Amino acid sequence: MVNYIKAIDIQVLTLANSDGIPDERMRPFLRLEMEDGREFIMSGIPNEIAYNISFELSLQESSDQRMQIHNLVSQLALVEKVEIDFIVPGTEVYQATIYLTPEGFKTQLQFQMIPSNAILLAISNNADIFVAEKLIRAVDEVHQ
Repeated sequence: MVNYIKAIDIQVLTLANSDGIPDERMRPFLRLEMEDGREFIMSGIPNEIAYNISFELSLQESSDQRMQIHNLVSQLALVEKVEIDFIVPGTEVYQATIYLTPEGFKTQLQFQMIPSNAILLAISNNADIFVAEKLIRAVDEVHQ
């Protein structure tokens, strides 16, 4: 059985040059603060996803009224939770499972997704985000 730890805070981090200007060559990071006090860092987040996560976290309203895919999914289904649960074999790339119930249905569905996209959907829907403890432990071991 996999043990999961709940994320209680998410931050989008970017690298900056000595003048404090974000380095456009480096993709942003996500820092998840876990309920047990540890942190889980994900790197290589696409700029557009990082921007949308920052925007959703800030609770600002956009002047751009065009619907994006995370808004559309939120209109069509209730996102229940996201679990970052796996490393794709032979890579250092994480995978997430998203649990959602389509509008008008009673059956919950689950899909494997890119974690940053799943996190954006979770934030857009006020859904919980969990990380498998084995992944947190593996990151902790690398940084010790």
